[in-house]
Amino acid sequence: MAKRTTVCAGIDTGKRKLDVAIDGNCEQLQVENTAEGHKVLLEWLRRHKVKRIGIEASGGYEQAVVIELRRKRFVVVVFQPAQVRAYAKFHLQRAKNDKIDAALIAACTAAVKKIHPAPDPRLQPFAEHLTLIERLARILNCTRTGSRPAEIRASRSSGRKRSPAWPSARGSNSRRWWPRSASIATSPSGST
Repeated sequence: MAKRTTVCAGIDTGKRKLDVAIDGNCEQLQVENTAEGHKVLLEWLRRHKVKRIGIEASGGYEQAVVIELRRKRFVVVVFQPAQVRAYAKFHLQRAKNDKIDAALIAACTAAVKKIHPAPDPRLQPFAEHLTLIERLARILNCTRTGSRPAEIRASRSSGRKRSPAWPSARGSNSRRWWPRSASIATSPSGST
């Protein structure tokens, strides 16, 4: 009984170019991240009989090529950067450049067992607004619990200047940015 294999490719997306690799194949391609480059990419993928393509989310630069690939009936898996980094770490891969990343994304795509269906393209215009609403909800929840939002923790660890809206809990002159819990005001006589 012959084993069926799906040919998988990986795309490392940049603002100006796309680096493409096929899992188990040393042939690679680099094209511009434009409509003309997408046409060249589609022809190359068809010539190599690629069925599944993995692409790393990269600040929206991947969206145009993802839409075009799905329109042409390719199975597209969009990975979060943390997923690709975890896969590389698991395989003890430390080298990093665009061609290596494309091959890594291709291998990661081949390893995926469950493919989730593509989101409804009619919902795409609402995605950006939903992300903002989710971020605001997380910030509100953090103010209730007294913890710092992940966005603020990330900015502190990256060395950026801290916003005065989120002062440090350390230091003698710092202000509290969360409400005091169960504080009871007492009068000088001791009665409440």
